[in-house]
Formats: sequence, C-alpha cells, structure tokens
Amino acid sequence: MATVYFATNRNPNHAQTPTDFGKGFSDTGLGDLRFGQADVKKGKLDSKSIQILPDNASQGSEALFDELRQSMKADSVDSLIFIHGFNVSFKAAVESAAKMGERYLKISGNTYQPNIFVFSWPSDGKITRYFNDRHDAEASGYAFARGLMKLSSFLHGAPKKEACQQKINLIAHSMGNYVLRHALQQAKKIANGESLSRIFDNIVLTAADEDNDTFEFDHKLARLPDLAQRITVYFNSGDLALKTSDHTKGNPDRLGHDGPNKPHQVPAKVVLVDVSGVVKGISEHSYHVDDNKVAKDIVAVLKGESSENIPSRIYVQHANKFKLV
Repeated sequence: MATVYFATNRNPNHAQTPTDFGKGFSDTGLGDLRFGQADVKKGKLDSKSIQILPDNASQGSEALFDELRQSMKADSVDSLIFIHGFNVSFKAAVESAAKMGERYLKISGNTYQPNIFVFSWPSDGKITRYFNDRHDAEASGYAFARGLMKLSSFLHGAPKKEACQQKINLIAHSMGNYVLRHALQQAKKIANGESLSRIFDNIVLTAADEDNDTFEFDHKLARLPDLAQRITVYFNSGDLALKTSDHTKGNPDRLGHDGPNKPHQVPAKVVLVDVSGVVKGISEHSYHVDDNKVAKDIVAVLKGESSENIPSRIYVQHANKFKLV
C-alpha cells in the first residue's frame, strides 16, 4: 500500500464533505485548492481511503505541510511533488503518482522512498480533449501558484530548529510543464512582479509539452531557475505524443522532443539529458516511470548526485547535453 498526498483544483463531488473529484474546475473559483491524502493498494486507488482536509489554511495546507515536515525529519526522507500531464483523471493521477513512487523505490534498491505529493488539475481524462486540457492547464496555473506560495510561506516561516534537512523535489510530466509555466507567471503577478525564492532542490521536466524556446522568455520559463538549485530537462526525439502535439496541434517545436532551441544559451542551472537512444515502446512518452535507465537517472538526480558523475551518461559538447547510453 502507498499513501499519496494531493492538492487539487478539481470540482468536488460534494461541496461540504467531498469524497472524490471530477474533471471540471471547483465551482468556488480557479484558485480553489483542496488538500488531502489517499491510499493506493495494488495499483488501484482505494476510494474509501480518501481523506480531504478542511477548507482553511490551519487545518488544510499548513496541517498537511507540517505532517510532511515531521515525516521528513523523523524518517529522513525527501518529498516529491508531481504534476501530471494530459488525459489524466483524478483517480489516474493518484495511481500514477503512487506507481512512480513505487518504481523509484524498486529501481533504487529500496534506498529512495520519498513522500509522494501530486497536484491534480482538471484534465478531462480523454485523449480526444487535447485543446480542452491545454486550456485547463493554463487556467490551473493560478491554483498551483497559490500552492507554491503557501509552501514558500510555510518554509520561510518555520523556525530553523524545525528544518528537516531533506530535499523537496518537483517533477512535471508532459502538459504538467504548461501548468508549471503559467503557475510561474501567476505567482509573479500575485507577488507584484517579484519571483518566488528557491523552494526546490531539483525540478525535473520530463517529456515537456512546452515550447522549445521556453527558457528564452520571461513570460514562459526563463525565471524557473529562481525556484530550484538544479533543473534537469529530459527529452526524447522518438516521443510520439509530442510529435503529435507539434505536427497536428499546431504547436511550435516541443522542448520534450528535441530539447531547447538554443542549448548553449540555457541558464547554468539547467541540465539537458537526451534519452532518445535508450527509450523504447509505442509512444515513448512516460519513460520517467517505464524505462529502467531513465528512472535510475532521475533517482540519481533527485538524490542530489552531481550531473557529471551520474553513470550511463556521456556529455556531448557541441549540443551542451548529456546522452543516456
């Protein structure tokens, strides 16, 4: 059994005492966030285990953050936040987050078992609703920005003696990167143009359904390095889902397909990893969980290993990238 913590801006099935969430936004507003936790048993969400915290800061987000901090301190474990991608229901979001956690535990030889926290935005959960999901991902930036600001306030308001000395990491998959872009922009608006201070040790962008010039512009992800000690971008030229996004949806070249447009001009904190040579399968899109070599590489990143010293990587100087071999 795995416990997954969550925050969501989806519509609850019952306004006062929700027990599940649907595919639309909360009726309260785009920024409405509910926090809670749920158990996943043998890969399936146990709906009876869903616990949703009261809709106020002291009993909601702050209570959950404090529970995670105590766990990180007592058990010497990290916390890992996950933003899912396109075509994912609330149930699938929790189950995929649990699968990722279990996969990383196994692939690490039972040495890496962080608390798993998923932000579930209202994807329709249907493969035919790409444009709906893209609109909803953009609109969800406000809710995730509020969550980031709550976390930042909690961390900076805690006494130094309460520091757990563990890592807080973030993984954004596929269209989850588009959520992250708009969260960054909304956070700046809320803070009157000021960027958030560093929250994360590592941010991992995998199979990013995001423009390949995203690190070149402030209105995209140019200021993302402010939030993390290191950002690792994984991309795969065989990613069928992103090829579809590029060619049939009218999007510019995708970051998760061939990497950034100007690899030598990315910020110093940004590390590029080309996984095209090792990833196999039909769509080659969920390699952050499904591929052994990529999963091992990501775990090494999350554990804080130096980019130059992670095994199975070679550096390609002319493209300023690492290749998994």
